[in-house]
Amino acid sequence: MLALLLSLHTLGRSLAMASAERLTVPECVSRAGGWAGGASAREHRRVSPGVGTEVREALERVLPALRRAIAQATQATTPEGLRAAISEVFRLVEEAWGMPALGRDVAKVLCDVIRLEGGLDLLLNLLYTAELETKCQAGKLLEQILVAENRDRIARIGLGVILNLAKERDVPQLAQSVSGILEHMFKHTEETCFQLISDGGLDAILYWCRWTDPVVLRHCAMALANCAMYGGQANQRLMIEKRAAEWLFPLVFSKDDELIRLHACLAITVLATNKEIEKEVERSGTLALVEPFIASLDPERFACEMLGSSDNVQGRTAEDLQRLVPLLDSSRLEAQCIAAFYLCTEAAIKTRQKKTQIFGEIGATQSLKRIVCYSTSSTTSSLAKKVLRMIGEEVPRRILPTVPNWKSCEVQTWLQQIGFNKYCQRFLDHQVDGDILLRLTEKELQEDLGMDSSITRKRFFRELTELKTFANYSTCDRSNLADWLGGIDPKFRQYTYNLLTCGINRNFLHRVTEQQLQEDCHIDTGFHRVRILTAARETLHSPITLQTTSNGTDVFISYRRSTGSQLASNGVGEHVKPLLMVLSSLATSLLKVHLQLHGFSVFIDVEKLEAGKFEDKLIQSVMSARNFVLVLSPNALDKCMEDPECKDWVHKEIVTALNSGKNIVPVTDHFEWPDPETLPKDMRAVLKFNGIKWSHEYQEATIDKIIRFLQGRSSRDSSAGSENGLDCSLSMGQS
Repeated sequence: MLALLLSLHTLGRSLAMASAERLTVPECVSRAGGWAGGASAREHRRVSPGVGTEVREALERVLPALRRAIAQATQATTPEGLRAAISEVFRLVEEAWGMPALGRDVAKVLCDVIRLEGGLDLLLNLLYTAELETKCQAGKLLEQILVAENRDRIARIGLGVILNLAKERDVPQLAQSVSGILEHMFKHTEETCFQLISDGGLDAILYWCRWTDPVVLRHCAMALANCAMYGGQANQRLMIEKRAAEWLFPLVFSKDDELIRLHACLAITVLATNKEIEKEVERSGTLALVEPFIASLDPERFACEMLGSSDNVQGRTAEDLQRLVPLLDSSRLEAQCIAAFYLCTEAAIKTRQKKTQIFGEIGATQSLKRIVCYSTSSTTSSLAKKVLRMIGEEVPRRILPTVPNWKSCEVQTWLQQIGFNKYCQRFLDHQVDGDILLRLTEKELQEDLGMDSSITRKRFFRELTELKTFANYSTCDRSNLADWLGGIDPKFRQYTYNLLTCGINRNFLHRVTEQQLQEDCHIDTGFHRVRILTAARETLHSPITLQTTSNGTDVFISYRRSTGSQLASNGVGEHVKPLLMVLSSLATSLLKVHLQLHGFSVFIDVEKLEAGKFEDKLIQSVMSARNFVLVLSPNALDKCMEDPECKDWVHKEIVTALNSGKNIVPVTDHFEWPDPETLPKDMRAVLKFNGIKWSHEYQEATIDKIIRFLQGRSSRDSSAGSENGLDCSLSMGQS
């Protein structure tokens, strides 16, 4: 019945949007080529006396010009006059957003006035009826004014217009503004997210993820982040079904725009915190790129770049930042890391705006202090410390995680840090160490340690529970019981020491009764006992699947990690270098995604794996893969020419693939084959394999040819076609 009602509701909204009355807009179009209209019937409203003096003065300067421009737009008799008026409104709004301290307040009022004076409805009407040039200009302005109330208006009467525009995917002039509008609408409500996903909005965003336009890619990354953060778990599941986790890979892998990478990382980490889809997110391979990327960034420099951008100078609202707090409290290190970085950049912006109190209001301060105390990631802890210093909060000292091994002096330090200095002497007199601390009961706390107030004891146990949850039990937990409990629910790690001191490990847990968990292990919450025992018995009876190296992966992708230093040589000019680096990186990441979507398992070495200790793993991955795809970007083999001892990574991977008899498929991206005599003898045989030119314009055709080679047609077979034999007769879309 619920499903039927939901279907009827969705059908009703769709029919309403398809009807002629779905937009209540001024009558701007009377006939083809003729523009008519009248001035707004509303009175010119005065600035509300509730706003600050500086904001009021700014509005009194801007509002008259804005109202004149809106009137000109509604009264325009020619397309040129209409576009000029829209351009003037856009200029005024853009300048308002760019005001360093007042921008959000001033721009918010301008956006409201545009809606109240009929400008928002006019833009929707133009997006529905106007010719392309005017549509593009209207879309550009609409993207700029989508504050919360205007998003409400779009969701009620204009979502169908936006979704129809999203179907025109291959119009580059529209893609920039439509992707930006979708970015904003994905943060409206869960219902709106569902409708956008159901009616093709998410499909359009994922389609544009393969483009090279940085503006479109930035909107795509932020749209996916908004959908993940605001859409709720049901829509997150739909994102996974649409393969959003795989399409986030090229965005995170991209080297040309750090803002694109940051929001793609944010999207993938939010998805990973949903336990129901966590495994699918991990399988995409995108999550592995998050921590190395964040560690490579300087938050202060990043904040300066955001302050220099009119799109980001205002930073995020309290509602936006509130969504990051659950990531700080997540058990996933990637989530903690990216949330701490994001808040660090926002702290720099809010410090300039003198609005640092926002971090306390959203509850981030205590979470940041907890990370400083307990995080095992030096990057995350360092970022949290920076935020606390910038907002004027005291930075706590890091707590040693091996709590079971604490001496009395370390218990004293912890008591002082959590604000229980009054009881330090009592704890010292009783020589309370880490072992005793972890086993303290409420009766002992009251009678032996003199903590008489029940409220004070509750505060103490709240801090002790947190300590138990983040403690490292490795010195006494041989079966890794703590992480197993954390896998059921992160807060279940608090029970680790209770179980261990009773002699219970993972191998014995399935034999324990619920009564024993309650009486002997002091797990008082009945639902927690049931969940632990259920998980233990499921683990006992579930079949264990062992993956052997002989199974391996279908495809190993080898690529030159950094070719920038060589791109200026051999006739490649400096002005072309950045573009070629971007295209090569994009080709590699898109190749991985396309192959995964066609059912291939893919191994691609990421930055995280480049340390020397991973050499054996990398070589083993080449040997166990059935196919070896060699992505050759400009001058990718230059380092091999001067490497007689086979120390270069690409040289080593090629030689391993040749010696193992792998099916080698070279994929070239602006690459020219060198003279065979310049290469070491052990790798010259790679020149005998036919290469396939990567085409950004015809990705699907390129992938089809690569797949033919991977499915049994050796690239040594000259009849399979050379790198110039790609059939590009069918256009597969703008890229």
